[in-house]
Amino acid sequence: MPRYGQLNESYVASWFARDEPGGPMWALNLMKYRERAEYADGRESSISGMAADDVYAPHEHLRKVGSRLIMMAPVVHQLVGDGHAWDRIAIAQYRDRMAMIEMSSNDDFKKDEDHKEAGMDFTIVMATFPADGEPVPPQESGADDDRLLLLQVVADADTADVAADVESTRIGRFAVEDRIIGDDRTFAEARYDLISRDVAERLVAQGSAHNDTDYVVIADPAFDDIARSLTDMSKVLF
Repeated sequence: MPRYGQLNESYVASWFARDEPGGPMWALNLMKYRERAEYADGRESSISGMAADDVYAPHEHLRKVGSRLIMMAPVVHQLVGDGHAWDRIAIAQYRDRMAMIEMSSNDDFKKDEDHKEAGMDFTIVMATFPADGEPVPPQESGADDDRLLLLQVVADADTADVAADVESTRIGRFAVEDRIIGDDRTFAEARYDLISRDVAERLVAQGSAHNDTDYVVIADPAFDDIARSLTDMSKVLF
């Protein structure tokens, strides 16, 4: 069991009972790092928790199971949330649910995961899928210009949409099937919008709000293929 969150064993076990693995799956990661990496084997470390996670960087392991990272973004502002101040968000697009099991069972992956274990203080990983009836989003990316990414993770799909009240571009809305790792909370939706830095400043100026069930963060993507990953569902990865 990882130190950085509880594995949702009953949910993961349900994948094995499915007639088909279903896919693709977009795994949303909310990540909070240790100030300094702490390795389980007791080795001395002078690198930060985020730097240890950068060493872990599972690009090659994902590729081997037909999957890939489609978004990585440091959090620059947290507008809504509880005591967890997220440092970074990421999305891994898996071939299907079982691709995650296949990857995590690989011995080489397990060795590299020691770095993630050392660097991560707490994480929530959610299995998400495109929301029904959502139109194909504009093919725009927060990594291509000076815009920022607004992420809303809500426990109730009827929760008011922050992006509806500001100038924004919706690049994805996903239903959360369940959490894979985290705590005992459940979530309903993850919403992604591109906003200008001016809009971000106005949202930040409104102040932050405590909420035990929802998160709203603004992040600055290093890369972002969320919209492109939804263009043609017959081409899962590219």
